Amino acid sequence: MRRVVPASNFSMTAFPREYMMSVDTLLSTRSLRARLAKFMSRPQRHRLLHGYPLAAAMRFAGEDERQRAAHCDPKFVLSRNPSHPMLVGVLPHPFCNPKISGCGFCTFPHEAFSSAKAAAVSAAVEHEVEQRVPPSSSFYQASVDALYFGGGTANLTPADSFRRLSHCLVQAFDLTKAEVSLEGVPRNFVLGKPLLLDVMTEEIPARHFRISMGIQTFSETQLEKMGRLGFGRPETFASAVDAAHVRGMTASGDLLCNLPGQTLEEMKSDVRKAIDIGLDQICLYHLVMFPGLGTAWSRDSSLTSALPSNPEAEHNWCSLRETLLQNGFHQTSLTNFEYKQFENDARRYRYEPISYESSHCQVMGFGPSGISFAASEDGHYALKTMNPESSLQYMQSVRSPSPIWNRYYSYDRSDWEVLQVTRRLASLRLDAHTVSMLQASDRWDRFSERLELLREKELIHGDRTGYELTPKGMFYSDSIAALMTEIRWDGRDELARNDVHTSNSGGHM
Repeated sequence: MRRVVPASNFSMTAFPREYMMSVDTLLSTRSLRARLAKFMSRPQRHRLLHGYPLAAAMRFAGEDERQRAAHCDPKFVLSRNPSHPMLVGVLPHPFCNPKISGCGFCTFPHEAFSSAKAAAVSAAVEHEVEQRVPPSSSFYQASVDALYFGGGTANLTPADSFRRLSHCLVQAFDLTKAEVSLEGVPRNFVLGKPLLLDVMTEEIPARHFRISMGIQTFSETQLEKMGRLGFGRPETFASAVDAAHVRGMTASGDLLCNLPGQTLEEMKSDVRKAIDIGLDQICLYHLVMFPGLGTAWSRDSSLTSALPSNPEAEHNWCSLRETLLQNGFHQTSLTNFEYKQFENDARRYRYEPISYESSHCQVMGFGPSGISFAASEDGHYALKTMNPESSLQYMQSVRSPSPIWNRYYSYDRSDWEVLQVTRRLASLRLDAHTVSMLQASDRWDRFSERLELLREKELIHGDRTGYELTPKGMFYSDSIAALMTEIRWDGRDELARNDVHTSNSGGHM
């Protein structure tokens, strides 16, 4: 006999049968609501930007997997699909040199800088490119849509090393149609001879070039707390934008909001100053920090106690978003805002949007922590690999006969569905095609139950033809990611063992 309970606190006789729900369904919904509330009470990270699964959840390769990869087992080999857009990410080295480790807040892998070490690791990256993309490879001279130089501080790479690495990439790939981005700190875009901006354009015959610099804030008081004054002051930020524009490049800047003790007016001042110096793109991130995170700032109780609550931080984020929209920017992803003039322009930022189309994208990552990804045409199988994080382990791997990567994740159909949902949400919407794919899945009931709960909590809006994140949902996207990735883990014990997928503890940022 089917047990029913009323869907409200009123008596059963007050409602017709269609308003009843099974006890199991009600308990499941209550459990989902409780878990979502728990996720939303935690610090909100930026995991939707990094893709499923996070680095911390990727398996370490054992000897068996490494041998199978070395002998070209299809399960452990990234295959080239000429019809899919291609991205290349290059981390020349993992080094950085702020006065305070990680600028106080950074959770990405980084090591203390020295020019000699940076040159040595950059040379190892060249060797990796040559190893993985020989003339016999299907990737050799493959057309690349976007190339991104990132990592510790990419523009700290010695000029000669950067020139050789750029030349090596030109030998391996067809970059003539590519967008090429160089990431780094403001000062290094305008100081030194030769400038890496010029080395890049001299060596790489690309379609478009851009810079991406970490500004974080225009407040010199906050910059000093981060140990970043040596990376440049506000006038340096403006000079870097000018240096890019005079060379026909576009310029992007990262800003942090919700810093300890920072007022909303101070945050808005940062946004207005970023607009005033002529940035074409502004990436707005709320600070991720909480006791136990392991960063320098997270160990200082005077700083952690000065952080806003989640509702306050959400209000600040929504206010800053409105400021950008009112000043001629449009939002293209969770954190990315570009001037409207670039909306249909060939110079608009492409690397990130392409990466969100996981079903039609392949990635080759080189250098420490480099991530690579490829999928079969039917989506039934995909492989994600990651290189060693530390410079020493990475260089040892490059010299070994086995594959360079030491972590991997093999996607089955269930993983693939979760990946599609999380990547699409990072671009602010679940389009009709993705929703249709999920409706064909035997897990659609679990997807739809969660989507309806997210809509009820005003984190998304839409219907079964497509969903979009609300501004509130953008701030709580980390909680959305946690709720949606739970679908992959059916048993409670397995979920507990894989808590890194849904907790706020694992992965970078």
